[in-house]
Amino acid sequence: MASHLLTSIKIVASAVILSATLATTALASGWSSSERLERARAGLASATKGDLIYVGGGAAAGDPANTFEVFDAAKESWRPLPALPVGLISFSMAAVGSEIFITGGYGADDPGEPRKEVWAYDTETASWSQKPAMPVARAGHGSVSVGGKLYVIGGTGTDPGRVLVFNPADGEWRTVQALPTVRRALAVATDGKTIFAIGGIRPDGSVSGALEALDTASGKWTSLPPMPGPRGALVAGVLDGQLHVVGGATWKPLKTYASHDVFSIASKGWSKKAALPSARQGMAAGVAAGRFWIIGGGSGAGVFGVFTASDAVESFEP
Repeated sequence: MASHLLTSIKIVASAVILSATLATTALASGWSSSERLERARAGLASATKGDLIYVGGGAAAGDPANTFEVFDAAKESWRPLPALPVGLISFSMAAVGSEIFITGGYGADDPGEPRKEVWAYDTETASWSQKPAMPVARAGHGSVSVGGKLYVIGGTGTDPGRVLVFNPADGEWRTVQALPTVRRALAVATDGKTIFAIGGIRPDGSVSGALEALDTASGKWTSLPPMPGPRGALVAGVLDGQLHVVGGATWKPLKTYASHDVFSIASKGWSKKAALPSARQGMAAGVAAGRFWIIGGGSGAGVFGVFTASDAVESFEP
C-alpha cells in the first residue's frame, strides 16, 4: 500500500513539474492563449478601439459570415454584437472616432467581385449605417485610421495602387500618393502618424516582402528595409515603437508560416521574436491591453485557408 502511495505521489509530482515547465516555456516565449472564437473563421477582419477588438466576417468552408463580435482584451472575454449588414470575406475594418468602418471585400451574393460598399457601426448607439461608397471597388486591402480619417490601401480591383482617404467630417473621398508596390493580401498598421504597408501579393502572383511607409502629414511614401521573408495574408501591429509582423503564406511553395518578425521604427532594423504557436494566414489582429493579438485564420495556404479555419485567440506580450 505504501509503495502504491509513493508511486502515486511521484506521478503527481512529475505532472506538477511538467505542467510548471510547460507554463514557464509558454511564458518565456511571450505567447499565451485566451477565450476562443465562438466560430472558426479565416479571411475575417478586425478594428481596435482602446482595449476592445471588434471582429467580423470571414468564412469556414461556406459562405462569408455576417458575424460581428467584440473582444475585451483586458478581461479576455467575447460578446456578440449586431450582425454585419452583409456576410463578407477579404474586407477591411478600422475604427474612426466612435465608429467601426468596414470597406469592400467579397460577398456571398457575388463572390468573385470586389465591392465598393462602406458601412459603419456606431459603438455608442450599437447600430449600422451606410456611408458614401469608395470611388473604386476593393478586396484584399488594408485600412487604418489616422487623424480622424480612414485610409484604404492596396488590394485588388480597379486601380489597386490608388490610396483612398475618407473624411467622415465632410463625407468625401480623396487620394494621396499611390502605393509604390501594388499588392493585395498585405498587412497595414500605424503608429498614429505613419502608415506601414507590409508584404502581400503582387499583380503577377509573386509574393512581396516590401515595407513602405506613408507620412500622413505630407501624403508621401518612402521605402524601408524589406522584411526577412516575403509572404502575403499576414498581419501587423505597432506595439511600443515596434512593428510586429506575424504569420502569412506563400504560394510557390504553397506554405503557411508562424514567423514573427519585428521592425524597430527608430533604428529601422529587423529582428526575430518567438514564432506564433501555429502557422496561420488570413487572421485578424489588434494591439490592445499591452499585447499583440492574433485571432482566427487558416492553417492552409491560398484557397485552403477557409477549409482549415481556426478559432484560436493568442497574444504576444513583449
